[in-house]
Amino acid sequence: MSNQITTAFVNQFSSNVTLLAQQTGSMLRNAVNVESVTGEKAFFEQIGKASAVQRVSRHSDTPLVETPHSRRMVTMTSYEWADLVDDADKIRLLIDPASTYARAAAAAISRSMDTAIIDAMTGSANTGAAGSTSTALPAGQKIVHGSAGLTLAKLVSAKKILDQNDIDPSIPRYIVVSPEQTEDLLNNSTVTSADYNSIKALVRGGYSPSRRESVC
Repeated sequence: MSNQITTAFVNQFSSNVTLLAQQTGSMLRNAVNVESVTGEKAFFEQIGKASAVQRVSRHSDTPLVETPHSRRMVTMTSYEWADLVDDADKIRLLIDPASTYARAAAAAISRSMDTAIIDAMTGSANTGAAGSTSTALPAGQKIVHGSAGLTLAKLVSAKKILDQNDIDPSIPRYIVVSPEQTEDLLNNSTVTSADYNSIKALVRGGYSPSRRESVC
C-alpha cells in the first residue's frame, strides 16, 4: 500500500458510557430508621428501661414505678448534586450520557447518606424537651483505640458492652469498618483460622466496608 494510506486510518469510539467502579448504593440506610419529616426539626419520643418491684406482703400498696421518658431532636440537612446536559452538545455526541449522569448522581447522594449516618453515630445527640441539651456518646460505650488498630479483643469488648446493656437479641447488630481495619483483622491468625474463626463472612468478603474509620 501507499505510504500515504495512513491518511485513511480511522478511530473507533464506543457508543456506551461506563460508570467507573465506585460505591453506588448506601451501605447503612438499612441499619437506621427512616422517617418522613416535614419541617426544619423533628422530635422523637423515647421510653427507657424500667424495673419491676418485688411484692413482699399480701395486699400491700401497689408501687408507683416511674417510666423514664426522653426526647431526641434531629435537624434536616440537605445535599445537592447537579450537572448540565446541553441539547446543543448532545447532537455533537455519539453517546447519550444523561442516564449515566443520573446513576452517578444517585451514587453521590447515597455516599453522602452514609457520611451523615456515621457523623450522627459518633457525634453528640440533641436531647431534652426542646432538644437544647447536647448528649455525647458515654465513655462506657467507647473502646480506647490505643496503639493498635481493630483487633479481635476490641470486637469482643464491643459485644460485651451490648450484652451488658441487655440489648434485645432480635435487633440486628452492625459493624462499620474501614479497609485498614479489615486488614488489621485479616492479619490476625486467630481471625483467619478455620479452627477459631467466628466471623467467616469477613474472610469470604461478605461484608460492607466503609470509607471512613469507625468507633467500635
